[in-house]
Amino acid sequence: MSNNYYKTRTAEISLEKAGYIKIKVIAGSVIDEADALDNLLVVKNLSANQKKLKLVDLRGKWKFTDKGKEVAKKNSSVKNTIARAYIIDSLFTKIMLKFFESFTRVDVPQMFFTNEKEAIEWLLKF
Repeated sequence: MSNNYYKTRTAEISLEKAGYIKIKVIAGSVIDEADALDNLLVVKNLSANQKKLKLVDLRGKWKFTDKGKEVAKKNSSVKNTIARAYIIDSLFTKIMLKFFESFTRVDVPQMFFTNEKEAIEWLLKF
């Protein structure tokens, strides 16, 4: 297994050859405080403390616990993000977007897509 790919209890996280970090939430996951921290540490390790493009695949049913939400919100930073592209597929995911928008700062470009190829093309413009 490459050191550019990690699988946690709740996500598959990789540094892709094109230079962006891909975060795929595993369907059925319940992301609690420990899971949120684990995922954030993997992203930090892969980014080597450099700003990176991020592709976040939110397709499938999953959820945050209240503590998991708090950790994700507290640790969401524009310091390590150039732009974010979110891939979505369902009404459930659209509802979750309201949560993500609540802590995503406007100075980081972001866009929501239902097509992964289109999301990557947009992301690589940055």
